[in-house]
Amino acid sequence: MFEFLGSCSSSKAAPHPRLLAMLGIGSLVLLFTFMSTAQTVSVVHSFDSSNASQFPAGTPAQGRDGKLYGTAVGQTSGSVFRLTASGQFDQLFALSGTNGLNPSSGVTLASDGNFYGTTPFGGSAGQGVLFKVTPSGTYTVLHEFAGGADGGNAEGPPIQASDGNLYGTTHGLPGASTVYKYTPSRTYSVIATFSGTQGLALVGPLLQGSDGNLYGTASQGGAHSFGTIFKMTRAGTVLGSYSFTGGRDGANPTGGLIQANDGNFYGMAGGGGQYSFGTIFKVTPKVAVSTLYSFQGGPGDGGFPDLGLTQGTDANLYGTTISGGENGFGTLFQISTSGTYKLLYSFQAATGEVAATALLQHTNGTFYGTAAQGGANNDGTVFSLDMGLGPFITFVRAIGRVGQPVQILGQGLTGTTSVTFNGIPATSFSIVRDTYMTAVVPTGATTGPVMVTTPIGTLTSNRNFRVIGTAPSATRAESVQRRVSRSGTPK
Repeated sequence: MFEFLGSCSSSKAAPHPRLLAMLGIGSLVLLFTFMSTAQTVSVVHSFDSSNASQFPAGTPAQGRDGKLYGTAVGQTSGSVFRLTASGQFDQLFALSGTNGLNPSSGVTLASDGNFYGTTPFGGSAGQGVLFKVTPSGTYTVLHEFAGGADGGNAEGPPIQASDGNLYGTTHGLPGASTVYKYTPSRTYSVIATFSGTQGLALVGPLLQGSDGNLYGTASQGGAHSFGTIFKMTRAGTVLGSYSFTGGRDGANPTGGLIQANDGNFYGMAGGGGQYSFGTIFKVTPKVAVSTLYSFQGGPGDGGFPDLGLTQGTDANLYGTTISGGENGFGTLFQISTSGTYKLLYSFQAATGEVAATALLQHTNGTFYGTAAQGGANNDGTVFSLDMGLGPFITFVRAIGRVGQPVQILGQGLTGTTSVTFNGIPATSFSIVRDTYMTAVVPTGATTGPVMVTTPIGTLTSNRNFRVIGTAPSATRAESVQRRVSRSGTPK
């Protein structure tokens, strides 16, 4: 079932965002605000052709400074950009092609405070690169994909797992699709190579589940050639998989998975379903798959969901489609984990066309995403979705041991008076800036929410912090906290 909540008008077909990235095709700030009965959609920034930052793609990441960091495929070679929630835009770094071409997947904030991403093209072999960029714009190529057994054409950003390593996927055209690991000591290795029956074209990011394993999707291959879902260890051993049939269960998932508060995983298939316009599906930790919703492709719900879901602090799932809606430009939607669907907004030319993103819920409570076309200059937008949800805190990594420092992102953290881990007070915490702090996991802490008491109120984490293993010595814990307080990074 679905409930229609908002709309606009016009009509135009929209191309797929990955085509824009292959074609290779900033700082006027607009504030077009479109009201519906339940939410506000605004343009935070309209891109233009004055620099390399055109056609944004991928999910923005929130930095320690509270700003949004993202990528654009660009008029020439693409760029990495930074944007405040109020719309102040900076181009951090313009790529040259030799150091990467058309970054189309966004970036990931890691525990060292830097951002990591990939490009599907460029580099010395033309197969793309894995890169690091600092908040000040220093850009470093960490690995140049060589194609073949090494992997190539990476279209998803890496994730940082609980062991501190980065894990990611490669599409592998025309060679093998791979899962890779990159260590802090700068060692790159392929931990898994997929065959056609296991899945091909790994284009979405991985997810580390609460069980410590990696979960992901392949957009092609599998037993029926419509893509797969897989579960594997961090050593690369596949523990379970599911092959899409192309029927009511969906076809060709291109985004990653999320793990919701109920412990299940959720994702989207870009095709298939009851009406052939894609599906939203649920996956259990044992990789049993069920269809939550089938898109109808019309003005009432949209069609062809692309790049994944986000769970908001209201427990609902949020996402985008790249077509359908009142204007044919795609939609914003909300769906409960039980399958109640609501159309929130139909994109129009002013707000953006082809929402090339999963959404990010910023710790100010507002959702942010990118559209690869539309806006004031038809070069794409960063847009916001305000559902009236309040501020909260989140973690750079939501897992750790007693005695270890945890990195916390939020708003108004200056003047914090207490931090609790599932009700147990932290005896050591440090405010690094108003939007970033650290706290040591206290003795007796168990898995659950973290609460930070600030002068403006108590902020609760949007997900549980998972406590694992045993504590280091008190001396070691105090030493680690002192270093984190200075740099924000465990050494």
